[in-house]
Amino acid sequence: MNDMTAPALAIDTTATAIDPQQKFCADDWDASRFDVQHWLGRAAWRTLKDTNYGISPGVGVTHRAVHEDKLVNQIYKLDIATFLTAERISYTGIAKLMQHAPDEASQIFLATQVVDESRHYEVFCQRLAQFGVSPEQRDQLMEDMTTKELRAFYDLICEQVDKGDFAAAMMAHNIVLEGMAYPIYRYESAYWSVFDPSLTQLIRGAFADEVHHVRFGEAIISRYTRLGDESRNRMIKLAHEFHQLMTAVFESSIAHYIHLYQLVTDQYMDEVGDIEIFQGRKMRDVSEKDQAYILMEQIQQEHATRMQRIGL
Repeated sequence: MNDMTAPALAIDTTATAIDPQQKFCADDWDASRFDVQHWLGRAAWRTLKDTNYGISPGVGVTHRAVHEDKLVNQIYKLDIATFLTAERISYTGIAKLMQHAPDEASQIFLATQVVDESRHYEVFCQRLAQFGVSPEQRDQLMEDMTTKELRAFYDLICEQVDKGDFAAAMMAHNIVLEGMAYPIYRYESAYWSVFDPSLTQLIRGAFADEVHHVRFGEAIISRYTRLGDESRNRMIKLAHEFHQLMTAVFESSIAHYIHLYQLVTDQYMDEVGDIEIFQGRKMRDVSEKDQAYILMEQIQQEHATRMQRIGL
């Protein structure tokens, strides 16, 4: 029999236990705000409770014009197609970004964000399908709505992910792109509230998710800006580029599509005129062109406020 015994393993009794939820972002980071359990309580068990593809039973009747009026039907589909272009950029980009996250817990949050963005894409696709739009037609609508200015905006977002620059990619996705959703989704949910309450519910559901994504982005970027290294200068430059592109996107949208929206509003003013399209302002009192410029101003103001809040 062998008298040799294995050496005893040395145990460092002075070592501090590692918190498995420790985050990269900040000392006061609350892990429970961004984990899967929180996501279940926020989305699956609350926002989406009793819904089917994001729509609750008895949410409201779709106005006949959405089905029967060719112009209303056209801009309805174009709007949803525009949402889809952004959601596709989001779920594909965030999925790639997971491998570049600085810690495990951030990866887990990004996994829940991928689910959110994928769900948004799916429910908007489903809504188009309910109006007889095939996948091929949907893809063509998305292509039609992607102006060269919008493509340049999306390309800059994708570039940050492809470079594996986590800070810049978070800035692009969860500060700029998701941040734009704040005023846009507020506006769109009001615009379609009379024509299609179901679409309004889908938009509000997506908006609730985007708010959470932006909070995560702000926490991440605030951490980077406090480091005081080159990443801060890089993000300042990137923020300036995005600001210019956002303006170009809106200018091109106004030039290409605003007249269609004005025709619809004029034709159905009796039904939609009393919608409070902006706080304290009804649809009948603001032209579609002015609405677009107000919306662009709100996006830029909220973007500037967010930049200041995260130290940029």
